Amino acid sequence: MKMPMSEILDRYTITKLKSERTDEDVKEELEAYQREINKHDQSSTKELINRLYKVNGKLWDTEGDIRSGKDLPLEEIGKLALKVRDLNCERNGVKAEVVEKFSEGFKEIKINYRKVDYGRN
Repeated sequence: MKMPMSEILDRYTITKLKSERTDEDVKEELEAYQREINKHDQSSTKELINRLYKVNGKLWDTEGDIRSGKDLPLEEIGKLALKVRDLNCERNGVKAEVVEKFSEGFKEIKINYRKVDYGRN
């Protein structure tokens, strides 16, 4: 699979969420990502996978709230949109760590993007 590890881990966690939260059969896709992940030391990927899984789960939930919120006031939709923006910043931070750790791929650069430490030094 020709894909940087940051994308493999990100897509793996999103596909794992899809397998748990929908009826879609993504077993083959999950196995393909898992084969790529298994080529690396598990101790170097486990924590990163857990963090991406957690933030992608929050993104899934928040985006679902926006989609299901037809009757929400615009102010509430705006708050949810800002939450999605902040979660994406956290997600991009984890993906940047993967890029650094595996020395492959590219860091996402955002205009007016503020990198947040999220409790890590």
